[in-house]
Amino acid sequence: MAGVEQSVLAEPVTESLLDSVSKSVVRVVAEQHCAAFGHYASQRSKVAALTIHAIESDPVMVRRREEDILADRICDVALHVQLEGIAEIAQGGRVLTLKPGAFAIIPVGIPYLVCYPDKGRKIILTIPHRVFFDSAASSDTKVLDATVFDGSGLVPIVVDLVKAMTLEKDRALSDIEQFTLADSFLALVRSVVRTHIPPSGKQLATSQSKRLTRILSYLEENFSDHELTPTRIAEDNLISLRYLHDLFKQSGTTVSRWMWERRLRAGRDDLIDPKLANLTICDIAFRRGFSDSSHFSRAFKERFGIPPGQLRMKARCGALDILTER
Repeated sequence: MAGVEQSVLAEPVTESLLDSVSKSVVRVVAEQHCAAFGHYASQRSKVAALTIHAIESDPVMVRRREEDILADRICDVALHVQLEGIAEIAQGGRVLTLKPGAFAIIPVGIPYLVCYPDKGRKIILTIPHRVFFDSAASSDTKVLDATVFDGSGLVPIVVDLVKAMTLEKDRALSDIEQFTLADSFLALVRSVVRTHIPPSGKQLATSQSKRLTRILSYLEENFSDHELTPTRIAEDNLISLRYLHDLFKQSGTTVSRWMWERRLRAGRDDLIDPKLANLTICDIAFRRGFSDSSHFSRAFKERFGIPPGQLRMKARCGALDILTER
């Protein structure tokens, strides 16, 4: 993986050691916690726009204040996994305990305090704010304060993938492979967030959830069909058009928006796929359900901040970080 940096510190407690801790991920104030603090090791790597910090240390406490946020102006989202030991996270008036096998999401643009009472190991993966809220959370599902996701459902898969990305950091991945990995990871996180934090605090009834799952499976097979409309989707799935719209509304989106996003993302994947280099942009637009290539190009630039032709050139040059920044 690209951009691996290492720093290993093992020395008696000194101001310089705590200062190194305070600059490791984002700007914080590091304070000694009860027991002696004489060891800190940090390793950083990148997967597309995601930055991974593998850390092991003696007990320590880190505090991010308003002045720290104003100083570094970083408002990323930190996805936190404990490998050994626990983390006690305080943010927004709540105190949460993170244990191995689960993960926490911490918005670093909001002050917080994290206490590590034991010697331990952890992985902190930082996701740019725009990437997280455009890709990992629905428009109606926002993680406002620190949240812990326990070890049920897809959570263990997310945790295992974080570990794999960290432990296999030396395996060389192409830019396209990095982008694909980051995109798949964010899709998993999005699913966990939507499952654990339903829009407006309401869980879909079990029958509704199963029906929506079937409809999404149907859409995955048919989203590139030019003739696909909400009316046809409802008819093919034996439900009313109104009920179809209600199902998607409760999931924080709309049918049309889901199809629009899916077609654009598929078109984006086609543009960076070297196996499809012989296809023109018009071919790709038509292939993914757009009848007008100009319409596709405008929508693509609005969604990803870059014209499809320029994206293809950047992919060929290996400059793909921009792909995961929207």
